[in-house]
Amino acid sequence: MVNHKEIEKIRKLDSTKITKILSATVISIDNDGFAVCKFENEDQIIHNIDIPFNHNNIVFGLGDILLVEVQLRRNIWKLIKIIKKVNIVRKQFFAEVKLKSKNLVLQELDRTKYKENIQPIPSDKHSIKNGDIVRAQIASGKKLNNLKIKKIKKNKLGNKNGNLLAEILEVIGSSFDPKTFSHLSIKENDIKTNFSQNIKEEIKSLNTYDHDVRSDLSSIPFVTIDGADAKDFDDAVFAQKLLDNSGWKIIVSIADVSYFVKSGSYLDKEAKERGNSVYLPNLVIPMLPEELSNELCSLKPNVDRLCLTVEIKINNDGKKLSHKFFRSMINSKKRLTYDEVENIIDNKISHSNYKTEIIDVIKSLYDVYLILEKVRNKRGALNLDLPEKKILFDDKNWPTEVKKIYGLRSNKIIEELMILANVSAAEEIQKYNNESIYRIHEPPSPEKYQTLIDLIGKPLANNLIGKIPHPSLMNKILDQTRDTSDFEIINQSILRSQSQAKYNNLNKSHFGLALKNYVHFTSPIRRYADLLIHRQIIQIINTKQKKKNTTYLKKNSDLELICEHISNTERKAIVAERKTIDRLIALIYQERINQIIECVVISVHKFGMFVSIDNGVADALMPVRELPYDWYNYSQIEQSLTGESNGLIFNVGMKLKAKIAEVNSSTGSILVKLHDPFRNNEFQKKRRKRHKRK
Repeated sequence: MVNHKEIEKIRKLDSTKITKILSATVISIDNDGFAVCKFENEDQIIHNIDIPFNHNNIVFGLGDILLVEVQLRRNIWKLIKIIKKVNIVRKQFFAEVKLKSKNLVLQELDRTKYKENIQPIPSDKHSIKNGDIVRAQIASGKKLNNLKIKKIKKNKLGNKNGNLLAEILEVIGSSFDPKTFSHLSIKENDIKTNFSQNIKEEIKSLNTYDHDVRSDLSSIPFVTIDGADAKDFDDAVFAQKLLDNSGWKIIVSIADVSYFVKSGSYLDKEAKERGNSVYLPNLVIPMLPEELSNELCSLKPNVDRLCLTVEIKINNDGKKLSHKFFRSMINSKKRLTYDEVENIIDNKISHSNYKTEIIDVIKSLYDVYLILEKVRNKRGALNLDLPEKKILFDDKNWPTEVKKIYGLRSNKIIEELMILANVSAAEEIQKYNNESIYRIHEPPSPEKYQTLIDLIGKPLANNLIGKIPHPSLMNKILDQTRDTSDFEIINQSILRSQSQAKYNNLNKSHFGLALKNYVHFTSPIRRYADLLIHRQIIQIINTKQKKKNTTYLKKNSDLELICEHISNTERKAIVAERKTIDRLIALIYQERINQIIECVVISVHKFGMFVSIDNGVADALMPVRELPYDWYNYSQIEQSLTGESNGLIFNVGMKLKAKIAEVNSSTGSILVKLHDPFRNNEFQKKRRKRHKRK
């Protein structure tokens, strides 16, 4: 039944009769008008209700929701009357087309709304075949009547346990094509992919030359450092020693997207709606059209580009002495990759392959990073050490391997410089205005903090017990376990204890970075928040404000709504990326069904355990039914499952052997079975005699 709040009115007629008013879904109608409805009670048990044909009944169709009065008589629900048809919007769902008994059925990917298979209605508009991924909708009575569905044989409509019927709205692609999974994630999260004609026309009219006064920095040897496959270069960096050797001058130049994307323009409205770019393993959905993101705004080498620049001076201990924002024109001298810079630092690439000025800049940037890293450690920023999962594809775009990528020093150089620029932007705004688009990260909730304490246990938990949460306390735990086999599990556990970083119009600080003031300034090509910060800073530059006053964002009465909206679009992008990665990983693991693998328990639930397999490359579910025969008690505090009779305890961090039993690439799920010696024939024999526990 559609998840609709049950309306109840209970009155006892006698000791064996109960009357209820509730909502029920019509699941079948035969040629004589005899219908069957179903509803779910408080115990999630599905019951059927027969509705005999009656001329006085209201008109309803298959899939409709009815408000009915029913009575329980001798454990059978009987219809008293139909009160009305409930107008509920029929939600769309995504499903995979499966071949079952020579018939095509729809198997919902979510499996929370319609657990049974659904019969697709034949359509000339959308031809489907086994393995297709589709967007569908349960057919309304009106739709079925228009199709004269009642003339189809009764068994086609389903019996009392029959299938629902659905109309196909769109065929997304084949589950045998990896590209389909990216498109599916886009559809699931309602992410826009196309740009309107108005935007295309607006791009043609953009003025690529800025007549405003800008500082000419074209002689400075800026470099960009990005991933090998990057095309949208937001930032260029430069560093050099101060003349008196008392510190460093750092210049961070960010693409001046606000010059091209004016407030209220079609481009601006579209960027605001999208909120951010979306990066999937085999597809990028940009916030701005590629004419801007990959061309006009991208800081490509050896071409003039418009920027918003911040010049920062620090002393040799990393203390910030000053910062200054201004609009500029730069000419990047080299496009570098992270791997390339890492090899230059380690002298694995001959320096003679590069101009001296480029090598000098890289050395200076690395020296600055070493200073900023000490500052970071001193203030106690959270130092999680978690790898990124990278999917490798062959020349036919088929996923072949999952690699764990750990951050290089070259990644951290850019990360620390961007944090420094973001802090400077936040502090500049704080001089003139309290409200902005702050990037906040609140401390762990008391519940999550306690769960972390319970999970890691003493003596490690002594670092946290009775103390106000601070990332430096968590760093102590990481340091104490760095050379142990539990290090990755500890990292994962601390990560799960964190709150979600988001945008807010009020400054609530950043827990993970241990910073009081923080905004996003460095990526306006791919984040709308950064674009708004640019506009705010440019207004400060233009008006040369001397005290706190109204700035661009202060005038925006919808600031709180904008923060909520772009936080939501960011979450959708994260979900889309994560789901696509899960599906592609599952596609790779389809070739490994029945293989025995090593795994580590990473979380425990009442229904089973999630395990990390192949040293963290993938996650899988081990259902409780796959554990040795027993009744298992779940402890949320200890995150464990304990057998009542056999005494076996399964908890986080436990290492097991398992067999890959089932892989579903359409849902991105991997199911494993326990394959340890104590799962013997005796357990299997008892299992067959197991009765359902009441």
